[in-house]
Amino acid sequence: MSLGARLAVLAVAVVGLCLAPATGAGAATSGSFDDEIGDSEEFAPDLGLTTVAIGDDETISVATRFESRPPAFWGGCAYYVVGTCIPADMTVTWYLDHTPGAGSLADGGADAKVVAIPRRGETTWEGSSWDAANGRFSAGAPPVADDDEDDASWTLRLADLGIPRPATLRIWVVSLYKSYTGLGVLLDYEDVAGPGTILVEGAPTAVAPATVSRACRRKARAVNRIQRRLRTLRRRARRGNPRARRKLRRTRAVRRRAVRAMKRRCGPPVEQEEPPAAAPPGCKLVTKPVLQQEGVGIHAEWVIKPEVVVECLKGLSR
Repeated sequence: MSLGARLAVLAVAVVGLCLAPATGAGAATSGSFDDEIGDSEEFAPDLGLTTVAIGDDETISVATRFESRPPAFWGGCAYYVVGTCIPADMTVTWYLDHTPGAGSLADGGADAKVVAIPRRGETTWEGSSWDAANGRFSAGAPPVADDDEDDASWTLRLADLGIPRPATLRIWVVSLYKSYTGLGVLLDYEDVAGPGTILVEGAPTAVAPATVSRACRRKARAVNRIQRRLRTLRRRARRGNPRARRKLRRTRAVRRRAVRAMKRRCGPPVEQEEPPAAAPPGCKLVTKPVLQQEGVGIHAEWVIKPEVVVECLKGLSR
């Protein structure tokens, strides 16, 4: 579909952002924000109209019009050395902020981003969400995308970018160009469009209760059976049974392998402690079944218990 057709479907063509009415869970909204073509006359792509559509199929679609600028235009050569193309370092990034006070402080509080990297006739697309537990963006699903020298568009599921319902979504676009001249002088140009704001309306998406896989429970039961066997063998070995001593050594090796397999399937055991009172920005409190160790050494038992934990976009922190 051409850019004009996409804009006809998505855009309410006004300066600033316009919102379409929306009702009920999973409601669709759309809007747009504009940037003047002509404020970036060379190097970085000159950004124009951006349209945003939140679909009732739990997707977000974004289309941005721009004009490619010389010398590299859209992912071409910054300059040539003895006939060899030296490509420019060029990106267009869409930043999305849906949780106030969270996200990347270095990127205006963005909670997610989508990046287009044009280079020598091909464009690489990346999607990522802010990982509050590790303090960085973590790669996610790449968008379904299309681009050429005067527009780019992409679509992702809201869940892939961590966007909840309901939410107030801020979005802005940054085009960057970096290269060195033949004399070693750094060229660093950018153009910024937005931010615009759009409402992601509707009831929160229902989430199935967290469960532990059957394989995890089987692994935990297997380790507990080996533990009981070890306790029996140790009692017999203490009574002077030489056969029990030999079996005890072999069974300890079996236990080590079984514990490693259990941790690969279930994750590391969670230490018991006081449940957290509140979650840090960008995270939430959830109750989920986790693997816990009760007792130590040969008297340890592994159990699956519900526990209140702090869960962030990527990873788990206690």
